[in-house]
Amino acid sequence: MSTSSAGGRSRAKKATLNISTFAIYEIATMISGLILPRFILKYFGSTYNGITSSAAQFLSMISVLTLGVTASTRVALYRSLADHDIKKTSSIIAATELYMRKVARILGIYIVVLAAVYPLIIKKTTVPYWEVAALILIVGMSSFAEYFFGITYRTFLLADQSVYISNIFSCIAVILNIVVSIILIVSGFSIQVVKLGSATVFVLRPLLQNLYVRKKYKLIRNCEPDMSALNRRGDAMMHALANIVHDNTDIIVLTLFTDVLTISVYSVYNMIMMSLKKIQSVFTTGTEPIFGSMWANGEKEKIGRNLSVFEFFANSFNAVAFGTAMVMVLSFLKLYIPSNVKDVNYIRPAYAVVISLAFATQGMRVPYLALVQGIGHYKQTKHAAIAEAVINITVSVVLVNIIGLVGVAVGTLVANVYRTFQYAYYIDKNVVHRKGLVYLRKFVWALLCIAAIVIPGGYVVQKIAISGWLMWIAVAVAVGVYSVIVVSATAALLWRADFKYAFKVAKAMLNRRRKKS
Repeated sequence: MSTSSAGGRSRAKKATLNISTFAIYEIATMISGLILPRFILKYFGSTYNGITSSAAQFLSMISVLTLGVTASTRVALYRSLADHDIKKTSSIIAATELYMRKVARILGIYIVVLAAVYPLIIKKTTVPYWEVAALILIVGMSSFAEYFFGITYRTFLLADQSVYISNIFSCIAVILNIVVSIILIVSGFSIQVVKLGSATVFVLRPLLQNLYVRKKYKLIRNCEPDMSALNRRGDAMMHALANIVHDNTDIIVLTLFTDVLTISVYSVYNMIMMSLKKIQSVFTTGTEPIFGSMWANGEKEKIGRNLSVFEFFANSFNAVAFGTAMVMVLSFLKLYIPSNVKDVNYIRPAYAVVISLAFATQGMRVPYLALVQGIGHYKQTKHAAIAEAVINITVSVVLVNIIGLVGVAVGTLVANVYRTFQYAYYIDKNVVHRKGLVYLRKFVWALLCIAAIVIPGGYVVQKIAISGWLMWIAVAVAVGVYSVIVVSATAALLWRADFKYAFKVAKAMLNRRRKKS
């Protein structure tokens, strides 16, 4: 047996473990995202749901301080791990850990400031100042632990192609958090105690991961940090900063211009849409390095072929997923929102349509984003990233005072459409050199498919009196099957080559699984 073949099998095995554990983790996260907010709504109401959701998103913004660092660390680790240089690896880890702990200290200050200021800026709430402040301090505990102990070692596991280890720890933490939170909630404890239990669980995760990595990989403690490993941040920082601004614009604008009840409505819809987005991420994990490898090897024709199929898949998936979501989300919420929650109206048809379209168009850009990142064209596309954030902020601020919640969704939709087109245009012109505006035709096709799903589907579903979860699931499956038929039938006519190739790949994957079993 040759070393190369053994190494190839080892990489394949790790890749399988990484993807499968990531899928399990995403499923666990989706289940948690569906269950826990409902318990919070039922036992504590929309106000606390809005406060905790808003606070968590504000805390996530501190990731701006890590922009480019984890990417630089991974690049440096690829070489040291390949050379089996434990001293070099330990030095890189020491440098990254040193930086991340500085970030953690800044985060600690940010948490204290946020706890002091946030209760003063939220509107329409009777919750006492100190209760809100305490809640933010507690919610911030797990974020602090993640930066102080966790991110460095997760980055190491990513570089070693062993991120499945981190995924397992994360999955256990998510499941344990569901159990602990539900026990505390139904036992009658306050929201602060519930979140303290949750924070304790998530603090343990990076600690255990830290201990595991140090013990298994025999990393050298107290070695000289290699700060040069963090120097390769460059234009990726601007992309990441723009992405953070874009992703958090809605919650910031809603916090400043509306109230916690509106934020609670936003958080529930966002939870549903993010669940669908996570499903797509399971299938697209690992695409970026594949494009990067093809680019490095000069396989431009292969890039074009794979981009076309990936593009077809992204448009198809988002048409089916978010077309079905538009039809089913309101009936879902009628069952999901506890009957005792009457402090705000969660049934918002216009918002459901616009936010679904916003997420669908964002999902359609995934192939272009993966290719840009894979070939490292951050500098060439950074201005578009900045423009997207500016468009989102401007449109959202203008419209939130006119049409409220729908206004921020329109801002997100407009910004997403702009950036998706910009990415596609850049790639067609500078990378794969396609002609005929293929990306635009596929985009319009996907939107027409969504319309063909939503108009008749919505008309039929609103005539059905959905009285329970089993009935809702049955109707959702029927709408999903109809959506697949619409997309598949039109794809077989309009995108025959992509459709056949995608079918061929799916068939080959099934055959491989059958042989293994």
